[in-house]
Amino acid sequence: MKLSYRSALLAITAILFACALQFAHLPAAWFFGPLVASAFFALRDWQAVELPRAVYVAAQAVIGCALGAGFSPATLLTLPKHFAIFAFAVVFILLTSLLNGWLLTRRTRLDVATAFLGTMPGGAGEMAAMSDSLRADSRLVVIMQYTRLLLILASLALVTPFLSHHSSPPRAQVEVATAVVPAIFVWWKIGALCLLAMIGWLTGMRTRIPAGTFLVPTVLYFILEISGVQLGRWPWPIFASAYLVMGLQIGGRFRPSTVAAIKGILLPVCGTTLLLLAGSFVLAWILTREMGLDPVSAYLAATPGGLDSVAAVAAELQGDTAVILTVHLVRLLCVLIIGPWLVRACSRWLRGSLDDPS
Repeated sequence: MKLSYRSALLAITAILFACALQFAHLPAAWFFGPLVASAFFALRDWQAVELPRAVYVAAQAVIGCALGAGFSPATLLTLPKHFAIFAFAVVFILLTSLLNGWLLTRRTRLDVATAFLGTMPGGAGEMAAMSDSLRADSRLVVIMQYTRLLLILASLALVTPFLSHHSSPPRAQVEVATAVVPAIFVWWKIGALCLLAMIGWLTGMRTRIPAGTFLVPTVLYFILEISGVQLGRWPWPIFASAYLVMGLQIGGRFRPSTVAAIKGILLPVCGTTLLLLAGSFVLAWILTREMGLDPVSAYLAATPGGLDSVAAVAAELQGDTAVILTVHLVRLLCVLIIGPWLVRACSRWLRGSLDDPS
């Protein structure tokens, strides 16, 4: 009875935290809210969450489908005209993130996979989903990603008002509305999404594909979108529940020893994030010079922040949404496709260089 009381209290606290973060307009509120609540209960030794692996894998598959909904074939139309500069922008941020990961492996006791996933320019939920298959510490990955996200959101709040005074006249906001407003559902679309999620679940349960549970539904959804099949998005309760499951599971892994680990990496993570932001300013200057973008659009395209937060700022400031979303979507797709393989390759290379003193 005592266990049931604490479980119910944890569930209520997780929902309240999620609502509070959503009210504060923070991205992934239904992931971070339950994560904070679950971690707090675990650190206090009140209730440690340990969900069945099948449930956790199913949540990852649902999020994989949800992420695929963010890729629109319309955004690909802006690629041919500025393909070279788009490719440069994506590679620039990826290389800067890899440099940050390398610096963290040298200056902290983080393992290679955790350091690189913590600095990858993807969402915290997505990087945490990859952590298990890559044997990274998902707790520290989330901490690093959320610290980076907070600093980036702070930079958006401080920098974009200043840059908006130097921006060009407002542009149409049709692209953002198309990208962030959910499509109306019909039952066959929900069934198709469930089928994609089932494929992702089977991939995670039966294969050893790196981050396959997350990656396979995303790629399949993207292929269907290119083929003209528009499935829309999950109903909100399903999407929120998947994030809630992931948040509870990852937060339940926290232990008192985690606090000591946080203290050891907080300053290095903040330092490397500031280095990443400095690189974003350089990239924004290049985009302004080569593409003629206004400063706000260039900075929003260059920043490694989450897609949801960047899209919201772009809509409010009426930036060049086609360019902004294309850069972020292409970069995120590259991270999802090559990220797991890149982390494994870097892990083998760095371990080899450390084992070979010559």
